[in-house]
Amino acid sequence: MPSAEHRKLTELEGSALAIIARNGACTAYAIKETFRKSPSSFWSGSAGAVYPLVKRLEARGLITSQADENDGRARREFTITTEGEAVLADWLTDVERAANPGYDPLRTRLFFAELMPEGVLDGFLTEVDAKMRANGTPPDMELRHVPSVHWIWRRFRHGALAAFSNWLKDNQAEQRPDAAGPAARPAARQ
Repeated sequence: MPSAEHRKLTELEGSALAIIARNGACTAYAIKETFRKSPSSFWSGSAGAVYPLVKRLEARGLITSQADENDGRARREFTITTEGEAVLADWLTDVERAANPGYDPLRTRLFFAELMPEGVLDGFLTEVDAKMRANGTPPDMELRHVPSVHWIWRRFRHGALAAFSNWLKDNQAEQRPDAAGPAARPAARQ
């Protein structure tokens, strides 16, 4: 039985393993394309990320590969192992990591919103809201629940953005570090 640390997956590794488990035998290229088509820019669909990732998963015994030359091209198809299924189940049900706020570029920017130049934040919030509304679910999503998950998440982010905007309007004057003048803001490092 591998150690708990051996069983830990990064988010990218867990997602790749889940793609293999969901799709069955697939190539590294198919995994790369799944990430590339994701509506989230968080996932790197680059060959420089995916190809080393599948080699790591295979070295850990979580996937196996087999040569496939059906169409005349040499390529490897990856399938999940029994150990890979157990590690994937651990990753999928890891409550601590699932509840972790994780990477969210909007939340990160809102966390530092007081550093935006005076008068820029309202326009930024309006533009982000419009961009989120314009970003629809990719038409090639095959599983029925996937567009729903993305739709629900977009609605959640819209609600969070609206809540932040309302809070900002109620608290703007007392929350900005430069409300007392530029001297209140720490000097930039050189």
